[in-house]
Amino acid sequence: MRTLLQNIRNFSLTFTLKDQVDSLSHERDVYTEELIAIKKETDLLKTRNEGLKKLEEQVLQSAQSTTEKALKEEIKRLMEVVSSQAETIEKQPFLGHTVAKIAKPTQAKSRTPLGFIKSYFAFKKELKAYEKKILHDAKEKFHLVVEKRDETIHIDRATESSYKSEYIVEHSNYLDVNGKVKRLYYLADIPAYLSPYVFFRLLTSSLPFTLSIFIEPASSTELLKKARQRLSVLEMQQNERLRSGKIRDQQIDKNIDEVMSFIDELVHEAEKGIVYSLYLQLEADTPKELEALHKELQNIAGSMDLTFNQYTFGQKQAFKNFLPFAQDHVQENRILQSTAVSYLMPFVSKHLNDPDGIFMGLNAYNDSLIFMDPFTSRNNNINIFGVSGSGKSVTSKVLMNRLYMRGVQILAIDPEGEYVNLAKSLGGEVIQFSRENGINPFHINSTRENDILDHISTLKTFFKFFIPQDHYDGAVLDEHLITLYDSSTPNFENLLELLGTHPMAKDLSVLSTGSLRGIFNSKRKLELDNNFIVFDLHDLKKDEKREPAMYLLTSLIWNLINIQNGKKRMLFIDEAHKLLVDPEVAVFYRELVKQARKRNTGVVSITQDVEDFLHNDYGKAIITNSETKILLKQSYAALSEIGTIYPMTDEEKQQLGHLGIGEVILFREAEHLRLNTIVLPFEKPLVFTSD
Repeated sequence: MRTLLQNIRNFSLTFTLKDQVDSLSHERDVYTEELIAIKKETDLLKTRNEGLKKLEEQVLQSAQSTTEKALKEEIKRLMEVVSSQAETIEKQPFLGHTVAKIAKPTQAKSRTPLGFIKSYFAFKKELKAYEKKILHDAKEKFHLVVEKRDETIHIDRATESSYKSEYIVEHSNYLDVNGKVKRLYYLADIPAYLSPYVFFRLLTSSLPFTLSIFIEPASSTELLKKARQRLSVLEMQQNERLRSGKIRDQQIDKNIDEVMSFIDELVHEAEKGIVYSLYLQLEADTPKELEALHKELQNIAGSMDLTFNQYTFGQKQAFKNFLPFAQDHVQENRILQSTAVSYLMPFVSKHLNDPDGIFMGLNAYNDSLIFMDPFTSRNNNINIFGVSGSGKSVTSKVLMNRLYMRGVQILAIDPEGEYVNLAKSLGGEVIQFSRENGINPFHINSTRENDILDHISTLKTFFKFFIPQDHYDGAVLDEHLITLYDSSTPNFENLLELLGTHPMAKDLSVLSTGSLRGIFNSKRKLELDNNFIVFDLHDLKKDEKREPAMYLLTSLIWNLINIQNGKKRMLFIDEAHKLLVDPEVAVFYRELVKQARKRNTGVVSITQDVEDFLHNDYGKAIITNSETKILLKQSYAALSEIGTIYPMTDEEKQQLGHLGIGEVILFREAEHLRLNTIVLPFEKPLVFTSD
């Protein structure tokens, strides 16, 4: 029984093991099939991968062939950007804000576990502090101030931080500042003798420059010490020449005298010692344009005996002298006497501002307003000289209008009828001269004997225009004119009757019954009742009529001014050179100009033929007796002669030949002003009207 049970147990175990073997065999078959399937898939994937690689290579080759040129161009552009920003990348201060200069911490390496742990915790601590500082500084505002002992501009809240503009690129001899190129210079040498206008040509040039000047007082003791040292050297040089048997050097003697004079001025405080430095900055759009400006600057400076040196590899340092911080970072200075420093100041343009004056225009050098009152100078007379088309008439009309608005009576002798419309527009009176509208030359608004005798002298000169020299007899004419005024019947008919058969009677008959009748034998009497009167001579076509008419009118006006001298008057005489054709008329003209101030009157002489004044002694006297002179553009032939009358520099003479329409040089007493005449909008209809 036991054996049977044992056999049954063995049979069950055998059966179980067989079942397990069969199961494992089945699983093995399944796994084998799966491995076969996986191997097939792997082979398939491998095949596909190889196909994809081939396809990728083909695509890359195709893309490379189509984009190779574009990639090369992009690489070239990026290299240019890197090259242009090389200085900015190398010089970290240009990055500006403190955030860009904070270094990110790194973990220190260690070979031991303990060292590694320590460096790790230290790194974590530094990293936390770094992130905190980044957040703090990124939100903080900053302000720029100058650090006196440093080359940079520091932030006032953190002295270790600095700021520099990212738009400044320094080259060897110029700066590129935000698209503009700048070159910096310093005044290295000056001539031995300076004039008040040493900078005049530079300041009036078209160069786009900026000046920066630093001035501070120097110790007189130090200056005296240096001057005496210089004197000792010069005396030693002269003595050495004498000991060697040579004659005295005149130049050394001259230098000794100058130094001794300078020492004497310092001792008596007639001069002061000044530490002076001047810097100049040229600005252009391109380096090529800057080179052209550089050559022009050197030419101008050479003509003035000034030496401007440029900085090489120091442009940025010099540029800080032009920042608004009043600090000289270059210290290219010298000790000069105060007179020399005053000449080296860029303020050569004058100002003219009479409180009660009329507006003349804008100063061409500093755009200041020019106000002039001709009645406040030594005399009230004005000269307006300029070539045809330079703007004489416009300038004269502007003066007339503005003086008239200030209550000055305007009297104008107008040979060409240019001021007729202005007078009519302002409610003035126009007295036209023609055969139908003449004047009575015998009329005089006075019964005083002296006035009558003066008027007789005027008539004698007036009649000379119509009487040939071989017929003229002043004594006879004087006798008959006195008889006429004694009989109180002065006119042409009575005068011709008194002359009888004298040749002068036939000559003067042209005024009474001849071709000029009606012009000078009218019964009209001259009055000065209106505040704006124009005597229009335009209808007198021939010069032989205009010249005597101008003289006669001037004389009659002058007689009336002598009687009625209670108001301010300005007498404008256009084509004034015609009053210089006859010596007696020229004498009268000169006396009129000389005596005008006593009558509270000014005479404005207007002409384009300035040579007639310069070649005539009476004309020169008229110029010198006119305190205010307005010079418009002049002919080149007259420039040298004008310099003999007007105290002008060579630069002013050159400018006179290049002035534009409306540009004038105004001489008044010791002032020389170049200005642009401004016609106000409401004046344009008055000034620019045509006949």
